[in-house]
Amino acid sequence: MINKIISNFYSNTRFSSDNEVALFRKFALAIQAESSATFIDETHGGGVCNVNFTSPTNKSETCEISDLLILSYSQLSNEWRATFWQAKKQGVSKWINVAQDGSQLDFKGQFNQWDLLSRRPDVTGVKGFHPPKDILSGFSSPSIGTYGVFYEKGGCIELAHSIAEFISCPSPATKSPTLAINGYLSKYSMYEHEMINTLTLKGFLEGLFDFKIGAKLNSKDSTHRWLLERVRGKLKSQEKLPFVNHLDHIEEFLNHDVSDIIEFDDFSAGLSILLVNTDGEKSPNKAFKSDS
Repeated sequence: MINKIISNFYSNTRFSSDNEVALFRKFALAIQAESSATFIDETHGGGVCNVNFTSPTNKSETCEISDLLILSYSQLSNEWRATFWQAKKQGVSKWINVAQDGSQLDFKGQFNQWDLLSRRPDVTGVKGFHPPKDILSGFSSPSIGTYGVFYEKGGCIELAHSIAEFISCPSPATKSPTLAINGYLSKYSMYEHEMINTLTLKGFLEGLFDFKIGAKLNSKDSTHRWLLERVRGKLKSQEKLPFVNHLDHIEEFLNHDVSDIIEFDDFSAGLSILLVNTDGEKSPNKAFKSDS
């Protein structure tokens, strides 16, 4: 399955012309095509899921919470994981072609985005986005905030995935600093067996389908429940529901005590969602776009 996902992704992607948004969309579509996953592809043109927060220097900052919300679950153990995943594209890395073992990756990023996902302060939603203030800080694991950096090595597209807290920022005073992923940490895991990072496309997919990407959700935590209820609402608001069993597993995890969601504007635009059944069988599926 993993090799088929990679092959699908390569056949539909051109690194030289695809930007980071196109890359993560095509990657999510490849995952959907070859596994039990559903990709809700949201356009960025209508708005984004922005949040306000206070920086370490006590300044007010505003940025999107992430490009993609990845939700994975094991139906066998009735457990869920979630991560807000920020996609980046790095054309040239000073490290990746120098170190023989590919142990490091440097890439350009925005300081406020890195600060948000790594420090995970309390937030306030902007306009139609109304998350709990602890949508990031309410998780004990830093795996709730991650980066996915697409880069090219040896003529092939690779993907470096890392928990944001483990990404270093040597020049925090710079608006668009160079960030660095320490690939040596890929041999370790933390908390509930979360993957800290990987510098390869295959490594990320192995971690995803081994249920090692993202922070675990607690069905009794109100913020965690809010997140799943909004995703449930987003699924129910669609006219066509591929993999409708995602809804069943969300409701099972929430012990069938779910709210009647009337408004679906919290994820109305800007935040795509990838739902992955890590132990489900492949079933052909088509992506669907929100009408918002």
